[in-house]
Amino acid sequence: MRLLAVHGWGFSPAFWEPLRALLPDISWQAVDLGFSGPPTPMEAISAGDEPPLVLAHSLGLAWALANVPRPWAGLVAVNAFTSFCRADDFPAGVAPRVVRRMLDRFVEEPERVSRDFLTRCGVAGPDLDGLLAGLKARTLYAALAWLAACDERAAFAALSCPVLALSGGADPIVSQAMSRACFEGGEADVTHEIVAEGGHLLPLSHTSLTVERLRAFLERIAS
Repeated sequence: MRLLAVHGWGFSPAFWEPLRALLPDISWQAVDLGFSGPPTPMEAISAGDEPPLVLAHSLGLAWALANVPRPWAGLVAVNAFTSFCRADDFPAGVAPRVVRRMLDRFVEEPERVSRDFLTRCGVAGPDLDGLLAGLKARTLYAALAWLAACDERAAFAALSCPVLALSGGADPIVSQAMSRACFEGGEADVTHEIVAEGGHLLPLSHTSLTVERLRAFLERIAS
């Protein structure tokens, strides 16, 4: 089975390396959204006869729902969301003014805004410097503007595959209320686990747990 991995805003395919190192028997395709390197061509993403297992982090889930053709064999959503900004029918979302403020600041200080966000996520030291070194401001701005308006709840509800959602109980970006609003109470086949002390980077901070849950999910959908 092909695992199609999609990173979040400000990151790169290297985000998945700790997981890949512990899953050498899995066939991976790590999508590059082009925030610091060349983006993966859409034809490469849709190539292949076998439905992929989609692994998505943060913004990567909404992007995958909007761009990756169905059917999917399954979905593992980590620190992810189907819609981001608050709306009348989505009160758990982030206040739109927060994203608007980021967009306004980004025009003048793209590196500063990116650094502040990544630091808030928990990235530090050489990892932070590496992500900022190749920063592509236009691509990041466009993705941030898309985030402000994205709403992939209907696309998520229409999925016919099993879903595993892993959320962080201490995630500074995606609150527990937001995670529950995205993944609980619908008709989709969803298993939602909240890692009590987890932040926004579960694949990095809780690598072993993420691998364990991913392997169990793979066994489930393969049986």
